[in-house]
Amino acid sequence: MTSPCATLAPVAPTAAPLSGPLYRRADFRAVAGDALRPGGLGLTARGLDAAGFAPGDMVADVGCGPGASVEFLRQRGLRALGVEADPGFAAEAAGRVPGRVIVARAGALPLPDGVLDGALCECALSAFADSRAALAELTRVLAQGGRLVVADLYRRDGADGDGRADGACTAGAMTREAFLAELSRAGLAPILFEDHSRLLAELAGRLLFAGCDAADLAPALSGGAGGCACGVGPRRPRPGYFLCVAVKEVS
Repeated sequence: MTSPCATLAPVAPTAAPLSGPLYRRADFRAVAGDALRPGGLGLTARGLDAAGFAPGDMVADVGCGPGASVEFLRQRGLRALGVEADPGFAAEAAGRVPGRVIVARAGALPLPDGVLDGALCECALSAFADSRAALAELTRVLAQGGRLVVADLYRRDGADGDGRADGACTAGAMTREAFLAELSRAGLAPILFEDHSRLLAELAGRLLFAGCDAADLAPALSGGAGGCACGVGPRRPRPGYFLCVAVKEVS
């Protein structure tokens, strides 16, 4: 495969701002680390182990942010590829794994059909403008039998998110049943679904103890307007966090 990564110049990380979306803020990153999500690389390792990837497998992290998981994939002997729509995050990721990051949207991956042995999508699917299109693309670029590892927010209150395309963390959060139905629609069969809501609560607690304003944090976890830009509207959801591994079904 011709590398689509060659023209992306790596840059050093820039100082994180103190305002704006929570995942971009310095105080959030100081607590959550470069993984920028509940569970960090420990949960990534759990997903990779469950997926059963072998050294040399080609695995892409779609929505890779600053590239912590892409670097982790490479350290585990996998052929890692990062995909990130945000040019700033993509450049930072390219600084970690030069030549292995592309700027692209999850719904329009510049990759051939069936080229990947696996893909990660960590705390990103619910924030994509069109999660159904993203799942369709992820399925397209997976080989037959390829595995998709998803970690994300979900709603435990029985209602799906409002699907706003504003990049908010919980905007596209679904119930477990709705998410599994979307996997099936895309041609993916789940082989693992684990609830890790405790990790979400732990991260929230650590942020509060570190001095993060509860007025900023609450909207990120329960919806509504606020500093995270994560609200899902006036109805406050009951958020949870899950890990899922699914396999591309053989046609």
